[in-house]
Amino acid sequence: MTFEFKTIKEAEEALERVEEDLIMGKISEEEYKNQKRKIKAYISLLELEDMLIEGKITEDEYKQKKAEYQAIISGEAVVEEEAAPLAKEVRKIVSKIKEVKGKREKLRDLLVNKEISEKTFNKLDSEYEEKEKSLTSELAEKKEELESRISEIEEELEKVRLQLEELRARLALEEISGSEYDSKKLDLEEKEKRLSNEMISLKEALELLG
Repeated sequence: MTFEFKTIKEAEEALERVEEDLIMGKISEEEYKNQKRKIKAYISLLELEDMLIEGKITEDEYKQKKAEYQAIISGEAVVEEEAAPLAKEVRKIVSKIKEVKGKREKLRDLLVNKEISEKTFNKLDSEYEEKEKSLTSELAEKKEELESRISEIEEELEKVRLQLEELRARLALEEISGSEYDSKKLDLEEKEKRLSNEMISLKEALELLG
């Protein structure tokens, strides 16, 4: 499936539709991840164009990143990002909650089919209910951690982008050599990519919490 959007809003609306398709069972989780990855790459591409217009990146930087995003959109490249540790924790808790809910549903079926007594149902369901409450409480705490870390990353990314801007200015003013510029630029771009990947991972985890 190919995507083409004129605005970020259009892309975000498409992302919402893909999420609805997953919930309704119209697409598999693998299809959802694939489409979501491409739409997010498109959003990044549109944001990149704005950054070029605003002078936040150079023409060369724009061309390089544009090629990367277009490769993801076209399906020529698949980016598998390692989930941030905090995001992994959230996914694990969400998975456990789904498992407990599934067991409670199965327990109700056993009661309805008269395979267990109401006394046994109440005892076991009470145990699973406590597990679910405990996991839900743990998840609420993780949500606060996610929001806090995302805020920190946003600040760090802004600093990195300002450092890149300053670096370009110092090169233009001939305060630093081309080799020094390339070296420092590479380090900053790697940091920016690492932070951006962590941000994506954390935001995806936050989406799981609704």
